Amino acid sequence: MDEIKTVEDLIRAKGLTAEEEEQLRDLIEECRTREVQIREASDSAKRNLQGLARSFGLIVDTISAVGRSVDALHAEVERLQLKMMPEELFYRE
Repeated sequence: MDEIKTVEDLIRAKGLTAEEEEQLRDLIEECRTREVQIREASDSAKRNLQGLARSFGLIVDTISAVGRSVDALHAEVERLQLKMMPEELFYRE
């Protein structure tokens, strides 16, 4: 059953006669229609997942850039705090 992936594969595997195919015509057509819908939905889902992966990558890059900026800002604030600290608060030996 692993090699059966489509309606056509199933029909060939079952070896349906022309009479059996005629009896099952409506069911077979519905299955073919749904097979196309499933393929389209699957392709759409793959594209959406790829888009989400790209968006997630951009978010991660942005968070990383913000983190680096915050680190730089903290360093600058510490430097300014030292510059603005009154001389008498510095420890000297």
